[in-house]
Amino acid sequence: MKRIIFVVILVALVGSLFAGRSATPHPVYIELHDSEGNLPNADSLEVNCWLNHKPEQILTMEDSNILYPIKDVFLQIQCSGFNSWDAGDTLHVEVTDKLTQEFIKLELELNFDNYQLFPGNHLQKPESKE
Repeated sequence: MKRIIFVVILVALVGSLFAGRSATPHPVYIELHDSEGNLPNADSLEVNCWLNHKPEQILTMEDSNILYPIKDVFLQIQCSGFNSWDAGDTLHVEVTDKLTQEFIKLELELNFDNYQLFPGNHLQKPESKE
């Protein structure tokens, strides 16, 4: 009987370790500049991001899990806004400046560090159609 109780407690403890992973806060900071090195206007940015295993769950600027600007130059994405995430997942990020049509597409691999920093990202001018 003691063995059964021990196994049940062990299974419950191990299960609780993995069950709580999705709610784990994990901010991702992406340094953003326009193509000329200036700061994009927060009011004109459109941001869409999703994880490789849940492409139908998209976070946007309307979500409280995405903030810009943080410390003047960073876009912050809080991964706890997704139903689940894990180290090794790919975070897909698309940022478009609606005024200039400059954009950037990023694929970032997540880890279990307290946060992740991705410096030096510049929006790109759209290709001319001449």
